[in-house]
Amino acid sequence: MADTVAAQPTFHPELMPPPPDELIIYVNGEFLPDSQAKISTLDHAFMYGDGCFDAWCGRNGFIYELDAHLDRLYRSVEGLKIRTLRMPKERMRELIIETVHRNSVADMYIKVMVTRGISPHPVIDPRKCGDATVVIYARPQQYEVTPEKLLAGIKIKVLALRKLSHEGLEPQIKSLNYLNNVLGKLEAWDAGYDEGMFLDDRGYACECPGFNISAIKGDTLFTPSRGILVGITRNTVMEMAHADGMNVETGFYTTFDFTSADEVMMTNTVAGISPVTNIDGWKIGDGKPGRKTMEWQDRYMGWLASGRHGTQVFPEAWK
Repeated sequence: MADTVAAQPTFHPELMPPPPDELIIYVNGEFLPDSQAKISTLDHAFMYGDGCFDAWCGRNGFIYELDAHLDRLYRSVEGLKIRTLRMPKERMRELIIETVHRNSVADMYIKVMVTRGISPHPVIDPRKCGDATVVIYARPQQYEVTPEKLLAGIKIKVLALRKLSHEGLEPQIKSLNYLNNVLGKLEAWDAGYDEGMFLDDRGYACECPGFNISAIKGDTLFTPSRGILVGITRNTVMEMAHADGMNVETGFYTTFDFTSADEVMMTNTVAGISPVTNIDGWKIGDGKPGRKTMEWQDRYMGWLASGRHGTQVFPEAWK
């Protein structure tokens, strides 16, 4: 008699809770409809960009790298000396999962913001802020790179605007002060490019506004190590490269190192692994999305869908 093989569980979206009529946002202890979710105009985030955030993505109810992002969020909180966040990390984790569950989103984008809180006056005095403000969003998946751009490849401009020096603002803190990134994107778009690449204060390639950047030359993956936010998806690419037997290097690289590479890719949580085919007019490789880049993007999407490094929010929908 032949052995029977147990059927693998599959995801059944119809078994998820019904979605709310209006998206739900967690704000300071309350789950509120989107239209009612508000913070004070005296919050230090609104007045000074004084706070931090982190963001997650997920598929089929799995939140990808929940704990890695959560650890980074709390490192940012500590780096900004926001002493009034009294919420333990485990409680924050529970609230993130509950926010996703209440919104009933299987393919998701999550964002958590922590600010220094409300000041009694519109002047810079972080000592007088009250309890930290906590906001948690969970929304349907976002597209930062369109499917068309993923197939065609991204053209990036080497920005005249430099990345803020780590001597002025620690890049490993994912702060709410994103003006440097906003202005970088505007410069690239005004020049007719899809994205931009920052150089650091010494002229080395650094990162893109909202993305890490990496490249392949031969059997080596390389990526900048100075002046960057250490990305979770950047780490995923390094994990894949190691698994494929490639060398992985981090260090100081010039624009030429990238323009003469075989493949270049940008990485972040929302877009995943996106191919760069042109930098400032220089064609990368044969001018088409790199083979390894696209292979890793497919693998990454498979990891999201299958729950590798994932936390399942809707166990009731897996049968």
